[in-house]
Amino acid sequence: MSGILFAAVLVLSTDPPRPATDTWSAAYKRGDYATAAVMLQRAVFELPRGARPDAAALKQLGLLYVDGKGVGRDPILACGLLRAHAIAASGAPRATAASKKAAQALVDRYCTPLSATDRAAAFAAMACPRIGLERGSTVPLEPGWSIQFNDRSATVTRNGQTREHPLAGDLLCRSQVMLMRHSALDSLGDRPREPRHVIELVTLQSAWRSGAVTREIVWQLYEVRGLDLDLAAVQRWQEPGSAWPAPALPARLVHGVSFTMQRSGDLEYEIDDDPPRHGQIAVRTTEVTSRR
Repeated sequence: MSGILFAAVLVLSTDPPRPATDTWSAAYKRGDYATAAVMLQRAVFELPRGARPDAAALKQLGLLYVDGKGVGRDPILACGLLRAHAIAASGAPRATAASKKAAQALVDRYCTPLSATDRAAAFAAMACPRIGLERGSTVPLEPGWSIQFNDRSATVTRNGQTREHPLAGDLLCRSQVMLMRHSALDSLGDRPREPRHVIELVTLQSAWRSGAVTREIVWQLYEVRGLDLDLAAVQRWQEPGSAWPAPALPARLVHGVSFTMQRSGDLEYEIDDDPPRHGQIAVRTTEVTSRR
């Protein structure tokens, strides 16, 4: 069995102390970009259902992603945010020709230099932001065999052939990617099979439920079979609180999930939770049995 930690680029932190009456604007003016970014992310990505983000918040968060201040630099998400700002600004009750022109100028400045592919990704990034995983990065499985996760899909490449697979929207939309880990699992028995390749993807999401913000950590297990990609298992943990800033990754996921290959070829996993979480994945099907 082997495990490769491929990507865990999300910056984890604790809530920075700030005055009770602090605002993102005040934090930005004093140069506290990390605090401003947290407050802006909540204002943009953590709204109650049906609410729309403030145009000024969209603009300022977009500019933070342009410069990499308080956040990782992300020109694609920045473009998406500035596009959303231009739309919000043009529809504002007191919008003027000058304000609309200024908003469009930001789009022209930061979106036009991007490639057509990246501009399309910017639209997807704003519709379904996935923060914390470098776009275009590839997970090598074996020589000539790899997988690449994109904003809404994953592309498997093997021996020069490729196949794109859509990803379940509710698992990745408006999420922060906290961890991606690849493992090649060796079979047992007298007739060894090829290793089974699985990828753990851990994301963090938040939403308003019953008048309060709840964050949810979602563990997804994907299995790559030739050019196919199966979502083999999902586990979720919910707790009160915001996803901004992201909490530390739980120890049960940091230390890794235990995998056991049966002689039948079936794969079992166990997460060291209380109580432990188990699941079994059949050798030839995507059918999964999960239990807590």
